[in-house]
Amino acid sequence: MKAMLYKLTLKKRMWVSFVLLIAFSIAATGGLSYYISARVIERNTFQLSQDNLNTSARVLDEKAKQILVSVLNIMISQPFVQMAKDSAAGKKDGYYGHMTAMNSAFTQAKLAEPSIESIFIATPIGEFYSASYYRNQGFSFYDSPMYEKSQTTKEPFWVEGHEDLLFQGKDRVISLVMQSISDTPNMYFVVNLNEKAIQSILSDRLAEQANNNLFLINRNAESVLMNQPALPKSYDKAFLEEHIGTNSRGHFEVGITAHNDLINYATLQFNPDWLLLSVQSRSDLLKDLGWIQWTTGIIMLVCIIMAVLVSNLLSAILLKPLYHLQMLMSKVGRNDLSVRFKSNYQDEVSQVGHKFNSMLLEINELIDEVKEAEREKRKSEAKALQAQISPHFLYNTLNTIIWKMETGELDNSKSMVIALSQLFQLGLNHGEEWTTVEKELLHVRQYLTIQQLCYEELFDFEIVLSDDSIHSLPIMKIMLQPLVENSLLHGFEHMESGGKIRIELKTEGNQLHIIVEDNGSGMDADKLQSSLLQATNTGKKGYALRNVYNRLQLYYGGEATMVLSSEPYEATKVNITIPIKGEV
Repeated sequence: MKAMLYKLTLKKRMWVSFVLLIAFSIAATGGLSYYISARVIERNTFQLSQDNLNTSARVLDEKAKQILVSVLNIMISQPFVQMAKDSAAGKKDGYYGHMTAMNSAFTQAKLAEPSIESIFIATPIGEFYSASYYRNQGFSFYDSPMYEKSQTTKEPFWVEGHEDLLFQGKDRVISLVMQSISDTPNMYFVVNLNEKAIQSILSDRLAEQANNNLFLINRNAESVLMNQPALPKSYDKAFLEEHIGTNSRGHFEVGITAHNDLINYATLQFNPDWLLLSVQSRSDLLKDLGWIQWTTGIIMLVCIIMAVLVSNLLSAILLKPLYHLQMLMSKVGRNDLSVRFKSNYQDEVSQVGHKFNSMLLEINELIDEVKEAEREKRKSEAKALQAQISPHFLYNTLNTIIWKMETGELDNSKSMVIALSQLFQLGLNHGEEWTTVEKELLHVRQYLTIQQLCYEELFDFEIVLSDDSIHSLPIMKIMLQPLVENSLLHGFEHMESGGKIRIELKTEGNQLHIIVEDNGSGMDADKLQSSLLQATNTGKKGYALRNVYNRLQLYYGGEATMVLSSEPYEATKVNITIPIKGEV
């Protein structure tokens, strides 16, 4: 992975970085937005479901309250009051009159509340009910479970959906059983509500809530209505006690079925033992979130595609100055040093461009310095050549040749002419700056031969090589002649005879050591050594040494060294170390 990253261009790395950064930002923003919207929609949906359930519960409570009002209206009606007095007194002779008078009260109650199927009043003097119903004579209220329950509680109670056994037809009803508010003992009201009418109320609420199952049950998880959908078996009494307990209303989630269900519940105020239970599939309830999820994903994908395209364009714009700088560097690589970077921006790339301009200026200055150094190098070479063919040297040599010819020393004259000719030929070296050790030794040998013939008995010389292979090594031309000339002119200046010059060449590793030694009057070696390193004026005696040292630095740089040492009339040495460069 790192290898692939290293191979990418800067533009591609910037493009990848832009794409990853923008994609991450879009993904984080989209994901977070979806999460927040999903939680808000979920919370609102759950709350809406709970509100709808509470509304259904309030409708049933209002229905029950209306029924109680209707019953109370009957209880305070004149026919019922008169009938209650007769019942308390045990007068049965007015039964039929009371029966007829009560029918108007029953009719008014049904008109006020259409869900009332029938009203039955049990009294010690007889039973009272609407004349439009046929009494089931085989069923006695006082022998029914409703009567037994009424003996244990003085509060009105409701009976779950059942067949109406008080009247013929066996309609399914929900019954309200309550004692009379009068002082008459054993007087009970039974108000039968049409189960279908109650079911229609819940059905209307279901029509407003898609994918919703609404159940009217008691605390034992038993259905109050027969025709409602069957409650899942897992929602039993233990389940209700665990999740609902004695709470009046609320909601929770369970995963008993294949999908998580949202359960909303509300206790009916008119009968705390009854619960209105709403069971909704969480996935169905939040199905709109799927659309939101897909929409968010598509928007994120479109944004990422646009980011890919825009990032490519943006990286190209940002890198345009850098590409311009790269083009200028390519021109510099082709030796065009006249180019300059220009930009109106003050960014980092522009700063690098300005540094690039400064570098070009410095390079031009360095080139000028190198050219100047090259000119100085040529001057040094010219001076070296002039030194070997100085007018004084030529004058003495030619005079000596003429004198020897006049005295008949023709062989010596011939030898000097031949040596002088070879000296010039080897010094010129066909215009080449490099020569071999063998030619350089031959050059200095010709020079010393001429000087021996000019100054007879003044000095002797010897040349020592540690290895014959040294002859083929490359070396800077005219390097030895200025050194031996320095010995002759300054070392033997006050001597008439006994001078010795020794030239030694040896190799150590990849270095060539050249040692020129004489037994002349010597020199101040430390002072001359310091002046060489500090490039100061070395005076008349050090001119040849400075000439050779400068040329060594030009040709070899810091790899060449020159070390001076002197003991007057014993050993004055110039030790030069240069790297072996191979063959010429």
